[in-house]
Amino acid sequence: MARGAKGSSPASFDGVLRLLAWALGVLLVASAFTALGAGLHRALSWGTCVFSVLSAGIAIGRGRRPAFFAYAAIAVLVNPIAPFQFPHQAWRLIWAAAGLWTIADHLPGRD
Repeated sequence: MARGAKGSSPASFDGVLRLLAWALGVLLVASAFTALGAGLHRALSWGTCVFSVLSAGIAIGRGRRPAFFAYAAIAVLVNPIAPFQFPHQAWRLIWAAAGLWTIADHLPGRD
């Protein structure tokens, strides 16, 4: 089988990124409906911030300015280094919105 043949190449970076986006997005939306402990909240902040910074870089590299600004806003809001102090209900809305955006931006055909 040729190296470039269908099914023989390893997963592409975009495919792995899409899988991570969906997993993180579902976790973020689900976290909007449940109470989070401090450790899980911190881990979710780190994961979301790192993913958003990576996605912002990819978006600006592809010339997608609105997506860049959306990911940059998410990274700033959930940054774990200098966290914002929002009420519990506000965090639920932030997590849900970030999760929905992350999933929607990685739907097939969104490039």
